[in-house]
Amino acid sequence: MLDKRIVALICELYECVNEARFFKFWSDNQSPNTENLLEEYADVIHFALSVANSLGVHEHEYIETQPADLSKLVIGITNQATVLSMSRSKEHVHSLLNNIIALGYQLGFTEQQVIDAYNAKNKINHERQESGY
Repeated sequence: MLDKRIVALICELYECVNEARFFKFWSDNQSPNTENLLEEYADVIHFALSVANSLGVHEHEYIETQPADLSKLVIGITNQATVLSMSRSKEHVHSLLNNIIALGYQLGFTEQQVIDAYNAKNKINHERQESGY
């Protein structure tokens, strides 16, 4: 099940990235739809926590990082998620979580915005599970 959770995390990460638009150098429209972006980021958080929980990591203290180029940050998160499939290391989980939190800050979200979006999406997710989505 861990590999499926990791694939889901990577999929949600790239849905978030697609909404963020920062990599779309060919487009004049570089402004993300903040509401959609926040919802996609909440999905990333959901699957990151699912991966962490499945590997026995139930707490994480964020260590503030310097802003990084968003493309490099996303590639790094992808690499960390991929490595977890083999390493299953708690150290790698903490690094992954830290970088995902850093991504949220760099996308301009506050902690409270993320918590609210996560709770709203979690409610939808539970409704979906109950209806056989």
